[in-house]
Amino acid sequence: MQVILLADVKGTGKKGEMVEVSDGYARNFLLKQKLAQVANSVNKNVLNQANKAKEFHKEQELEGFRQTKAKIENITLEFSAKIGENGKLFGALTNKEICEKFKELGFEIDKKSIQIETIKTVGKFKGNIHFAPKIDCTFFVLMKSQD
Repeated sequence: MQVILLADVKGTGKKGEMVEVSDGYARNFLLKQKLAQVANSVNKNVLNQANKAKEFHKEQELEGFRQTKAKIENITLEFSAKIGENGKLFGALTNKEICEKFKELGFEIDKKSIQIETIKTVGKFKGNIHFAPKIDCTFFVLMKSQD
């Protein structure tokens, strides 16, 4: 019997997949537990439409990432902080502060997607933003001494 899974079922498949299972397993377990529904023509069409919508939204999101990448590729963010006697910062520049600077410029960047070495000194540093597979963006941070 063909069924469409409504939840992940270990050993059978993932949510949204159409799988072939034995009639007894389908009737006595999957359908009773509401883990699946019978794969009739109506349910198949609903599944196809849902898959098309999911693919469309995923492509829209990727296009948004590509546009953001084009706008901020090789941008330089400037920060200034007090420097100690040994030439080091009091503390370090965090990803949260970098995200706030991007937000001031009008970009919503997740702090977990930023990859940069720990900045504890004055200088220019190279960072990377990982939006999605094969969509990475390079940016620079210029750390200056605050007078």
